[in-house]
Amino acid sequence: STPVLSVDIPSGWNVDQGDIFHTQFYPAAVISLTTPKLCMRNFTGWHYVGGRFLPPKLASELHINVPQYKKGTSDQFIRLDTSTCGEEGTVV
Repeated sequence: STPVLSVDIPSGWNVDQGDIFHTQFYPAAVISLTTPKLCMRNFTGWHYVGGRFLPPKLASELHINVPQYKKGTSDQFIRLDTSTCGEEGTVV
């Protein structure tokens, strides 16, 4: 089968609970925009976070856990360790 990359949330998934409609759609990789969504907690494929859309001060005020990009870079995406996506979203 052809590997699929989903953007933000896999098609047909509930943003908080994942594949509650039993679509059986499991992409090979997902790139979450800004921060991982709750539905990604049990995802076992490659998981990336992309986009620096929130200023750090606003993310802090709203208590949004945005992964830390390497200082001094203009990186726009990072790969996460999928074993911790329900927790802190550890950068690989």
